[in-house]
Amino acid sequence: MGYPAAVLARFDAPPNAGAVAPGPGTVLRGQAGGTGEGVSVAFEFRVADGRIVAGAFRAFGCPYTIAACSLVAERLAGREARALAEFKPLGLADELELPAARRGRLLTIEDALRSCWRAWDNKGLAASNVSRSDP
Repeated sequence: MGYPAAVLARFDAPPNAGAVAPGPGTVLRGQAGGTGEGVSVAFEFRVADGRIVAGAFRAFGCPYTIAACSLVAERLAGREARALAEFKPLGLADELELPAARRGRLLTIEDALRSCWRAWDNKGLAASNVSRSDP
């Protein structure tokens, strides 16, 4: 199978692959999928002052999955943390020329991003600042 040039460029040397670089801020982690499903995605994003300052990923999957994860980590840098909940990886399908059979990979990527968002959204929750009412 011949992959599009945009996919091959990111698959051969994927920018942002690995762990997020050390620095100030909070590191958020999220993952989705599993190797038994043929795709597993994990993201790390460093957030400082409410903005994503760096992103990285680890992924198991086809070249389309790797390329899409690389693009997501790159495109979210500089955006507000809520972009983790709002970014729609399905918007990358045409750019990466994803065949219909591979578009489900983008939903796994979206799930991993939502997992990062939940980590951000819940980071301030602690026993001291959560109200609870028991009947």
